[in-house]
Amino acid sequence: MTVRVGADDRAAVLREVRAAFEQYEKALMRHDVEALNGFFLISVCAIRYGLAEQNYGIDAITAYRAASLPVHPERRLLRVEVASLGEDVACVSAEFTDPASAHLGRQTQTWVRTGKGWKIAVAHVSLSQAAR
Repeated sequence: MTVRVGADDRAAVLREVRAAFEQYEKALMRHDVEALNGFFLISVCAIRYGLAEQNYGIDAITAYRAASLPVHPERRLLRVEVASLGEDVACVSAEFTDPASAHLGRQTQTWVRTGKGWKIAVAHVSLSQAAR
Protein backbone atom coordinates (compact mmCIF):
# COMPACT_ATOMS: atom_id res chain seq x y z
CA MET A 1 0.00 0.00 0.00
CA THR A 2 1.24 3.47 -0.78
CA VAL A 3 0.61 6.99 0.38
CA ARG A 4 1.37 9.57 -2.28
CA VAL A 5 2.76 12.94 -1.27
CA GLY A 6 2.75 15.51 -4.06
CA ALA A 7 3.82 19.11 -4.18
CA ASP A 8 0.43 20.34 -2.95
CA ASP A 9 -0.19 17.58 -0.44
CA ARG A 10 0.01 18.15 3.27
CA ALA A 11 1.80 15.37 5.16
CA ALA A 12 -0.26 15.71 8.37
CA VAL A 13 -3.54 15.54 6.43
CA LEU A 14 -2.33 12.43 4.61
CA ARG A 15 -1.38 10.72 7.88
CA GLU A 16 -4.66 11.64 9.59
CA VAL A 17 -6.86 10.52 6.70
CA ARG A 18 -4.84 7.34 6.18
CA ALA A 19 -5.33 6.50 9.88
CA ALA A 20 -9.08 7.19 9.62
CA PHE A 21 -9.30 5.05 6.48
CA GLU A 22 -7.50 2.18 8.22
CA GLN A 23 -9.95 2.37 11.13
CA TYR A 24 -12.82 2.35 8.64
CA GLU A 25 -11.37 -0.78 6.99
CA LYS A 26 -11.08 -2.52 10.37
CA ALA A 27 -14.73 -1.71 11.11
CA LEU A 28 -15.69 -2.97 7.64
CA MET A 29 -13.93 -6.28 8.22
CA ARG A 30 -15.64 -6.64 11.65
CA HIS A 31 -18.98 -5.62 10.14
CA ASP A 32 -19.27 -3.05 12.91
CA VAL A 33 -22.32 -1.24 11.55
CA GLU A 34 -22.39 1.44 14.25
CA ALA A 35 -18.72 2.28 13.70
CA LEU A 36 -19.16 2.30 9.90
CA ASN A 37 -22.07 4.71 10.17
CA GLY A 38 -19.96 6.92 12.44
CA PHE A 39 -17.35 7.40 9.72
CA PHE A 40 -19.88 9.16 7.47
CA LEU A 41 -20.79 12.81 7.54
CA ILE A 42 -24.06 13.23 9.41
CA SER A 43 -25.77 15.10 6.61
CA VAL A 44 -28.43 14.85 3.95
CA CYS A 45 -25.54 15.65 1.57
CA ALA A 46 -23.59 12.45 2.34
CA ILE A 47 -23.54 10.03 -0.61
CA ARG A 48 -22.58 6.37 -0.87
CA TYR A 49 -22.69 4.52 -4.17
CA GLY A 50 -22.30 0.77 -3.75
CA LEU A 51 -22.19 -2.12 -6.16
CA ALA A 52 -25.97 -2.19 -6.53
CA GLU A 53 -27.29 0.72 -4.50
CA GLN A 54 -27.25 4.50 -4.34
CA ASN A 55 -27.56 6.01 -0.88
CA TYR A 56 -28.32 9.72 -0.67
CA GLY A 57 -28.07 11.17 2.83
CA ILE A 58 -27.00 9.68 6.13
CA ASP A 59 -30.43 8.12 6.74
CA ALA A 60 -30.19 6.09 3.53
CA ILE A 61 -26.59 5.12 4.34
CA THR A 62 -27.51 3.89 7.83
CA ALA A 63 -30.54 2.01 6.46
CA TYR A 64 -28.29 0.30 3.91
CA ARG A 65 -25.77 -0.66 6.58
CA ALA A 66 -28.51 -2.10 8.82
CA ALA A 67 -29.50 -4.53 6.07
CA SER A 68 -26.11 -5.20 4.47
CA LEU A 69 -24.14 -8.42 4.71
CA PRO A 70 -20.53 -8.47 5.91
CA VAL A 71 -17.76 -8.22 3.35
CA HIS A 72 -15.95 -11.45 2.54
CA PRO A 73 -13.45 -12.22 5.34
CA GLU A 74 -10.68 -12.68 2.75
CA ARG A 75 -11.18 -9.24 1.19
CA ARG A 76 -7.74 -7.65 0.80
CA LEU A 77 -6.58 -4.16 -0.04
CA LEU A 78 -4.06 -4.11 -2.88
CA ARG A 79 -3.32 -0.42 -3.27
CA VAL A 80 -4.32 2.67 -1.34
CA GLU A 81 -3.64 6.22 -2.53
CA VAL A 82 -4.35 9.25 -0.36
CA ALA A 83 -4.31 12.78 -1.76
CA SER A 84 -5.07 15.98 0.10
CA LEU A 85 -7.06 18.67 -1.63
CA GLY A 86 -6.41 21.18 1.13
CA GLU A 87 -6.24 21.25 4.92
CA ASP A 88 -9.82 19.99 5.28
CA VAL A 89 -10.46 17.67 2.30
CA ALA A 90 -8.73 14.51 1.13
CA CYS A 91 -9.50 11.63 -1.21
CA VAL A 92 -8.71 7.96 -0.71
CA SER A 93 -8.67 5.63 -3.70
CA ALA A 94 -8.22 1.92 -3.09
CA GLU A 95 -8.17 -1.32 -5.03
CA PHE A 96 -9.18 -4.58 -3.38
CA THR A 97 -9.74 -8.23 -4.10
CA ASP A 98 -12.65 -10.31 -2.91
CA PRO A 99 -12.76 -14.09 -3.48
CA ALA A 100 -16.46 -13.77 -4.30
CA SER A 101 -15.62 -11.82 -7.49
CA ALA A 102 -13.31 -12.39 -10.44
CA HIS A 103 -13.07 -8.60 -10.84
CA LEU A 104 -10.88 -6.03 -9.15
CA GLY A 105 -12.77 -3.93 -6.62
CA ARG A 106 -12.33 -0.19 -6.39
CA GLN A 107 -13.41 2.30 -3.79
CA THR A 108 -13.08 6.04 -3.57
CA GLN A 109 -13.86 8.15 -0.54
CA THR A 110 -13.86 11.91 -0.12
CA TRP A 111 -13.07 12.78 3.49
CA VAL A 112 -13.76 16.17 5.10
CA ARG A 113 -12.47 17.52 8.39
CA THR A 114 -15.28 18.29 10.83
CA GLY A 115 -15.44 19.33 14.47
CA LYS A 116 -15.75 15.61 15.24
CA GLY A 117 -12.79 14.52 13.14
CA TRP A 118 -12.47 13.25 9.57
CA LYS A 119 -15.72 12.02 8.00
CA ILE A 120 -16.61 10.50 4.64
CA ALA A 121 -18.78 12.87 2.62
CA VAL A 122 -18.89 10.83 -0.60
CA ALA A 123 -18.03 7.17 -1.23
CA HIS A 124 -18.13 5.01 -4.33
CA VAL A 125 -17.53 1.25 -4.61
CA SER A 126 -17.35 -0.52 -7.97
CA LEU A 127 -15.90 -3.53 -9.74
CA SER A 128 -13.69 -3.16 -12.77
CA GLN A 129 -14.87 -4.79 -15.97
CA ALA A 130 -11.50 -6.48 -16.44
CA ALA A 131 -10.82 -9.75 -14.69
CA ARG A 132 -8.05 -9.60 -12.12
